[in-house]
Amino acid sequence: METGKLSASFLKKGLTLALIFSLLTLTFLFFHSATPDTWRSIFYFNPETIFLLLILVISSWLVEALRVKLIAGTLGEKVGFLNILRINMVGLFTGNITPFTSGSVPAQVYLFHRLGVSLGKATAIVTTRMVFTSLFFMIGGPAALYLFRHRLLEELGIQHLSGIINAMLLLLLVLSFIFLLVCIWQPHYGRVLVKKVLSLRLIRKILGPRAEAICDRFLCELQEFQSCLLTIFRHRFLPVVGVIFLTVLYWIINLSIAPAVLKGFGVNIGKRIFRLLLLEFVILFLVSFIPIPGGSGFTEMGLYSLFSIYLPKHLLAVSVVIWRFLSYYLTTLIGGLFFLRYLTHK
Repeated sequence: METGKLSASFLKKGLTLALIFSLLTLTFLFFHSATPDTWRSIFYFNPETIFLLLILVISSWLVEALRVKLIAGTLGEKVGFLNILRINMVGLFTGNITPFTSGSVPAQVYLFHRLGVSLGKATAIVTTRMVFTSLFFMIGGPAALYLFRHRLLEELGIQHLSGIINAMLLLLLVLSFIFLLVCIWQPHYGRVLVKKVLSLRLIRKILGPRAEAICDRFLCELQEFQSCLLTIFRHRFLPVVGVIFLTVLYWIINLSIAPAVLKGFGVNIGKRIFRLLLLEFVILFLVSFIPIPGGSGFTEMGLYSLFSIYLPKHLLAVSVVIWRFLSYYLTTLIGGLFFLRYLTHK
């Protein structure tokens, strides 16, 4: 199965890279924090919480499928809920094992097209889903970082850098809003702005020989982003509210897995749950910029640091493993099984 740059060898490399980085990091974390108490504590994990964790994971899959179904209906396509659920799982699998989740879009477009949806509509459905996720991070990420910067700096113990970090976060927030507004209301200037940024010598040096191809790809996706966003906001306002609600709900459920893991070890989060969700969101927002598939290595380290606020040292590594298994490995495994099923039923 190949769709554009999505090939078997590309996926194998991504999966191998993700596993290597993740396993090496988890091995290091266990070596650094595990004690005899670690293995005894595993048996004290609340079994009722396991049921809660599975409900959260499955609910996130169902909410995401409902969101895509609403988008498809908004664009005039009637696709069965189970078909969308299967396509989403394949998209999560290919996205989890490719840099910047780049494998998700071509896989989903291909599978929607196989169901009889035109390539244009299939691309619009998948792109619109990506648009709302991007908006959630583009606006929510910088806004959360800026609004709760004092608390975050205190948690990280770097209050002495508050002046520089405050200025950088404010600049990031302003630039995000300006970029979003320009892209929506002045698409031409948005493309010109992106082209100028990507033509900078420093950017070219970082991207290397693939700079031109990356620039063209980004401009193409930006054009699709603008087109879908304008169409939906101008003609389908009420469904947009539903899609926004489901997007927020999906991420709330997803972020709630970490507090549930802590609850399983008897940690009473209480009023601190908002802080936990905020810090987790910030970590995932920052990890999304890392080109390693699934943010492997960095994600585990980020959650290890976060859990260290609430858990004793001997429980840190095992709690990260439980969280990572539920939020990443289980989804990747189930999605991979659906992916193989599609491959064997060409």
